[in-house]
Amino acid sequence: VRQLVREIIEEFWSDPNNAHLKTEDDYDETSVVSDDPPAVFERAKSARESLQSRRGRRSSKEVTSTSTIQKLALCNENLFDEEALSMRSYIPTSSTSKFDNRKRSIFERLFAVDTDVRNGHLVKHLSDDYNAALALDTENQAGRDEIKEMLGIAEPGSPGQTHFDPKSVQRGLIVEGAALKHILGDPILEEMLFAVASCSESVIACRVSPIQKALLLKMVRKYVEPTPTTLAIGDGANDVGMIQEAHIGIGISGLEGQQAVNSSDFAIAQFRYLETLLLIHGRWNFMRMSKAVLFFFYKNAALVSTMMVYSVKSLHSGTTLFDPWVLSVFNFVGASLPIVFMAIFDRDLSRDYVMRNPEVYQSGPRKEYMSLRTFIRWVVICVVHVFTVYYFTAPPLQLGGGVTSAYKGLMANFSSRRSVGDGEGGGLKVFGTTIFGNLVYIVTLKALLETRSIINGEFPTFTCKKGKGEGWPNRMGYTWVSVSWFSVIFYIWFLYMYELIGRSGPSAFFPFVFVTEHLLNMRSITWVLSILTPTIAMIFDVTGKVYSNIFFPTQSQIHAEIEMQERKASRKKIGWRV
Repeated sequence: VRQLVREIIEEFWSDPNNAHLKTEDDYDETSVVSDDPPAVFERAKSARESLQSRRGRRSSKEVTSTSTIQKLALCNENLFDEEALSMRSYIPTSSTSKFDNRKRSIFERLFAVDTDVRNGHLVKHLSDDYNAALALDTENQAGRDEIKEMLGIAEPGSPGQTHFDPKSVQRGLIVEGAALKHILGDPILEEMLFAVASCSESVIACRVSPIQKALLLKMVRKYVEPTPTTLAIGDGANDVGMIQEAHIGIGISGLEGQQAVNSSDFAIAQFRYLETLLLIHGRWNFMRMSKAVLFFFYKNAALVSTMMVYSVKSLHSGTTLFDPWVLSVFNFVGASLPIVFMAIFDRDLSRDYVMRNPEVYQSGPRKEYMSLRTFIRWVVICVVHVFTVYYFTAPPLQLGGGVTSAYKGLMANFSSRRSVGDGEGGGLKVFGTTIFGNLVYIVTLKALLETRSIINGEFPTFTCKKGKGEGWPNRMGYTWVSVSWFSVIFYIWFLYMYELIGRSGPSAFFPFVFVTEHLLNMRSITWVLSILTPTIAMIFDVTGKVYSNIFFPTQSQIHAEIEMQERKASRKKIGWRV
């Protein structure tokens, strides 16, 4: 490092443009090559002494001067040495944590999605000493010193004051393009720059070239572990390289042209729109896409797992449980449109609440919606639903459970054939389609349960009267239309159309003839199971959600409850009945 510093200094002074800046004391060759520090470092004696005191490596010969002790004791009175303040602020603290990890339960370690709950950073996880100090401080303000001593922070001027809390210092780094010209490209200097920059709250790079902007961003992606998601925003052609180097590029359309906009992923008109883009649309879309991805994995895994359970019962003979044409419509009737509408319209928190509480944006970086634990929860509920839909549907249909006279009552056989045994319906087509129907109902209800904002719409949706508000696209209850018409009702309509086409003559649809008639018209047990099985599956799901939200809530769930309380309070203020 000394050799690198020497070469940089020699290159600087060899430039004729810098000759007028050189004085006798500015550059001393012996200060670079010898072990004696240059004169400029004599100003940092107090910093070195405080660092050595902090690390516990002071010898008996090194005695801190009286002036240094006074500066350390009066750090809050702006008498602290600036060099000591700067250097000490980069040293991590070793203060005692106020939380006791032993108070975490096994369920919090295994099932909690929120990192604060999982890591034991809640009020109930506070250590006994800290709780006692808090209680004492609440009564007579006597526990404040104990709290600060526990956290490694002492009052200014107290006898035990030997350092300040580095966490209370906000640091910033300013670097110019002329300095980056010597740093970028050298691995050692880049790592040194990044070590200082990573300890700073913010870094300002001024008078830098377009290539230096891109290299700075590339350096961040290179040295940060794990690799972060970077965002670059610019409004001119000199920002194109930086925008293309980042994971997410945002261009501002303005007076400098459209080059940045054409090279970006998103375009905004003004810089102030970045807040809405990140906090509102970015957060909502991440939540929606996470749910959509997990749900599509869930519903397809549920379909395949049900057939795997049946393959065990059929001795792995390869017999298909579901009819091929019925199976082909699952990706449409199996809550596809409900989850698509949820991925478009769903909102867990309102716009106003998010803008007033921007900390809810942390739900994305904290991986509340897409994480290994969240994925495991979906896997568990998928397994529960698979066993529910099979073992609550198949056993009642076995051993003559589906046999019915089909000559009296609501399920009477009014066909002209009226043959004996026509109402039994014990074929594999009827058996498999009954299980398939219950699976469709469960998946549809699951999509409804995962939707945080249900769109009820306005009635009537279609009207010719004037003064009824906006048009029908804005009055439609998309949630209920997708769940009913485009899922359940369309599935039943498809079964009747499938049978009707099969009656037209020998074809690939012919094996399904009279299956729908026996399934829905002659067997009351089909409708009973269609109500009981999805209800039992949803009881398991709701029970798990209630238990999770009560004992292991996420930050988003807590904010949703706070927002609900605020809405109730506002309604009471204006005289609404809650």
